[in-house]
Amino acid sequence: MNSNMHPMDKIFAPSGLFEKNFEDYEYREPQLLLAQKIWDSFMQQRNTVFVAEAPTGIGKTFALLAPALKWALPQEKRILFLTAGITLQEQLIRKDLPRLKELLGYDVSFGLLKGRGNYVCVRRALELEHEGFLSFGDSGAASIYLSEWLKKTQTGDLSELKLPSDFPIFPRVAAQVRGCLGHRCPYRDRCFIQKALKKAQNWDVIVSNYHMYFAYVMNGKGTFPVDFDVLICDEAHRMVDAARSISSVRVSWEDLVRLLRSKGAATAESFLSNREEEQGVLRDELSSVQEEGRKLFELLEVSIADGVLIPVRNEELYRCGLLVSSHIETALKMLRSIEELCNEKPYDVDDGPLALALAWIEEVRLFSHSLQWCLAVGHFPEWAYWREGDALVSEPTLCSDKVSEGILSQKAEKIIAISATMTVEGSFDFWKRETGIIPTDTYVLESPFDLEKQMKILVVDLGLKVIEKGYDERVCRVVERLCNDNGGSSLVLLSSMRLVKKVGNWLKGSQHPYTVYVQNELPRTELLERFRSDLSSVLIGSVSFREGVDVPGEGLTQVIIDRIPFPHPKDPVVQSRNELEGRKAFVTVILPQAKMFLRQALGRLIRSKSDQGRVVILDGRIIDRQDWRIRKDLPLVPIQRFTVKSNSVAHEKTV
Repeated sequence: MNSNMHPMDKIFAPSGLFEKNFEDYEYREPQLLLAQKIWDSFMQQRNTVFVAEAPTGIGKTFALLAPALKWALPQEKRILFLTAGITLQEQLIRKDLPRLKELLGYDVSFGLLKGRGNYVCVRRALELEHEGFLSFGDSGAASIYLSEWLKKTQTGDLSELKLPSDFPIFPRVAAQVRGCLGHRCPYRDRCFIQKALKKAQNWDVIVSNYHMYFAYVMNGKGTFPVDFDVLICDEAHRMVDAARSISSVRVSWEDLVRLLRSKGAATAESFLSNREEEQGVLRDELSSVQEEGRKLFELLEVSIADGVLIPVRNEELYRCGLLVSSHIETALKMLRSIEELCNEKPYDVDDGPLALALAWIEEVRLFSHSLQWCLAVGHFPEWAYWREGDALVSEPTLCSDKVSEGILSQKAEKIIAISATMTVEGSFDFWKRETGIIPTDTYVLESPFDLEKQMKILVVDLGLKVIEKGYDERVCRVVERLCNDNGGSSLVLLSSMRLVKKVGNWLKGSQHPYTVYVQNELPRTELLERFRSDLSSVLIGSVSFREGVDVPGEGLTQVIIDRIPFPHPKDPVVQSRNELEGRKAFVTVILPQAKMFLRQALGRLIRSKSDQGRVVILDGRIIDRQDWRIRKDLPLVPIQRFTVKSNSVAHEKTV
């Protein structure tokens, strides 16, 4: 090989290391170009932020890791690799990193640092046991199983439990950002998150997720607990949602009841056993907290619509909430004597009862602060407030400051942000505006596939508006015909769960040579596994399935989308953004999001050079609303238009 070749040519080019060592390697020019660009950004004598859009199929994971490892390891620098989902994280650990380690000959250590919610919180699990083995419809069997597992597990990873992923015991015992007692926790020496972090100190490459990352950098000391020099942000289009989720504040009746019935409450009260008057006041105040709290959440249920933005403060709800907070504050005054014990003698976190009581007091204080925040409608215009079941929820409408500070404040020398969908009309402006991150370099790669030969786009005008009678039935009929014509092998993405159920029931009500799977009828992971293995099957789901469905080959040859996937207009965050930015929000936020969602949905179809199929969009506005410029974000393939009239389909033209 020519000594003047680019260092990445020696790895990815024809006759390079990959081709020589792996029989299944297929040279892809975009992969080589991306690796070269990343290496060149690393070689700049300054801190860099490299942002790229890399379509599906180019092999971006290797293109990310090879230059990063080659630059970092000789200098003993650490890499933090963030993704949005566990599937990619496990692929990195089980397949990609071991393969690169073998290929490049590096003695590289690596491991997976899962999000907090994947680990059991020892304190919460033991408190659940203290409350009595609860029955989850199984006569307490799951609680007993959890207790036995807790005695044996070495990792605390909840995936070790042989229970359905949506089993109700998980949210009761999973580690959380809010309510974590840190150094005050009497079980800190058994903390599985701390054990995982200790292991990570010895890794060259840490694989983790955005929720775990932002939980640390946006709370507490504002730093990630393990130092790193290179930050790779894969699936970077999802970092804003992760930051928003971590920032959200939530209080519920269930939270309050759990708090008042926890072991910590009884332990705290026991410290006042020699102060009968204070103990009596504390009991009265906590009783009032529960009674007034019950009234508050009952009032919430009858006065506030579920899932809808609370535009102005509800005065009656606000007064009721202040009354709850007032009783909590009085109770906290009674509990100060417990905190003063720490001043009378050196505080020993190994003093279990004292530590537990102090931790409970902190949780009570946090609940009070969260309640006051969730009632502060109108005080913070950049936050959205709404009811979600029995809970009050608040989330930031804008997250750019939080994201940019969280990513840039850690002072990594090299930052890479990459995704298959980062641009709108070829520009990174929307992503930059939403994240607040200004790149030093950007790059957009072309698809490695011959899309003009491999895919077709059909736009079907249903001839009815969504609000018109007969619209749902027409969608059902057209979807059925399309699936029948295609012999199944279809992913159907619908704009509402109402329509998901209707179309699912419609297809299941008739005889077809293919199996129909419907969202929520099985856990998501099992649903996707069955869809992948049953090559002629049809999967019907909401637009949330626009990501995470990877079915190459004949198992998926048709994607049907009922409408342009605009964010739901009644989503509280969307409503809040509209109120904050006015009419321009449609152009600056809602339309760009819809374009990105649509591109993500289209990306489900072609996953390899041998894939072929069609995308069918049941929304004539794709063509008719030229001012929306949606076609500029679609692949450069011919688009055929059809119109439905009285349930018959007429071909119009290719546009």
